[in-house]
Amino acid sequence: MSREPTLKYFGWSSFSFESGNGAILFDPLYRNLFGRAWSTLDDFRSAKVICVTHGHFDHYVDVPAVQKETDAIVVSSHKVCKHLNAKYKVRSERLIAVEPFQEIDVCGFRIIPFEWGHREVRMSTFLKNGILKAAFLPTIRFAWLNLVRAPFDAPYLGFHVVDASGIRLTNYCEGFNDAMDIERIRELGRRLKTDVLIAGAQLNFEEHVAKGVATMSPRTVVLFHPHEVLFERLGVKSAPAERFASAVRRVSPETKVIVAKPMSCYKMRAGA
Repeated sequence: MSREPTLKYFGWSSFSFESGNGAILFDPLYRNLFGRAWSTLDDFRSAKVICVTHGHFDHYVDVPAVQKETDAIVVSSHKVCKHLNAKYKVRSERLIAVEPFQEIDVCGFRIIPFEWGHREVRMSTFLKNGILKAAFLPTIRFAWLNLVRAPFDAPYLGFHVVDASGIRLTNYCEGFNDAMDIERIRELGRRLKTDVLIAGAQLNFEEHVAKGVATMSPRTVVLFHPHEVLFERLGVKSAPAERFASAVRRVSPETKVIVAKPMSCYKMRAGA
């Protein structure tokens, strides 16, 4: 019996898309960061493919362990793949380095990567906030791991994935922000029709997220906070999730809105 396609959220920016072909992972992360962990390595054992959106520590650092445990194929930018091979000895035959809009077929999934823009990150401000909030050691460790253990300046990639059942999933990660290019998003929406859109919702980017979702015109959008635990620890304020959901519903009333909770599963079907 084939497995009913399911989207599962693990917290941070970590998702799995599971179907009869196995699981494709996005930015798998299971370790305890800032005192919070929801998943374990066991949760990722069905992985066939791992897509890495970029090289920031919380998107990247558990990829080597998950790949080693599952022997999954990693799909990401040339910089991420080069780093995995050189630093973590991931075999080159298990790495697929891609360029934007380079279509590939892997383990029954059709994958098309695309570029997105990240909000500006200033490490000096991050460190200052950590010190002021009495989180000096975990903040220093987080910054050090970003600079030493991860390809921090790797390109930002989203992924459009189609499984054998025809479900079209687009992971835009945290790209709906004040650095986004709406014309690029409009072109993406024309080229890649989407059933389910994964969209990061953080800080005060409610209108950016709403505009991005409306431009992509998915049937369903799954909103998640990529850095909720980190922001809580540093005292960084984000608009509540319901404000993002309301903004999306206002401009895209035909789109079903789901606010993702860690370790929650969502059934998926083509055209819904």
